[in-house]
Amino acid sequence: MKKIKTIKIKAIKPRFNLDSDRDGVKDYRDCRPFNPKKQHWDIESAKAKGHTIEYMTPDDYINRTRLPEEKEFRDKYFEKYYDTEKEQQRPISELTQIIKDPKKKVHLPFVGDMVFGYTQHEGRHRAQAAKLAGQKKIPVVIPSLLNYSREERRMMGKKFVKVAGLDRDPSYADEWIGRFERGNPESYMDSKHRKIYAKILETLR
Repeated sequence: MKKIKTIKIKAIKPRFNLDSDRDGVKDYRDCRPFNPKKQHWDIESAKAKGHTIEYMTPDDYINRTRLPEEKEFRDKYFEKYYDTEKEQQRPISELTQIIKDPKKKVHLPFVGDMVFGYTQHEGRHRAQAAKLAGQKKIPVVIPSLLNYSREERRMMGKKFVKVAGLDRDPSYADEWIGRFERGNPESYMDSKHRKIYAKILETLR
């Protein structure tokens, strides 16, 4: 009988208590590079969700996420990035080499709306690595709902919870409507909900 090989998977230990860039988003949710085995700009995956893709310079992206502009702060901030596979800080030059490698895929940087005083985002270190790699413009994921007013987002949220059958519990329905108002509800959705969301967006285009 053939012996089956088992593989041990190491759990990622997020750093819950740090907020290096002082923007109100903890490091484990903020600007963390994805698994380096899944790199280069993964545009097809981004197209499959409720997003548009906008091309901008790495600096434009970083500024849009409201990172403090002081040169000394940015130089220190971009010295290293957190490698989620190795569970440690690594030189930004290593991420730059990953960005340069056409055989690897990188999830697109994301920037959303301002919520509770900070801008929703993820991908500053990827943007900086792309800049160091000589890329003039990078693809950035922008939630489709940012093209609509908060009242329009609220109406879409109400329609979504009704179609998805999430309106039986008023507090749960309000939670979903709030996610629509903030402009990035798809991050909470499973595949079934994303299909409903996509159909709602299609009716508005």
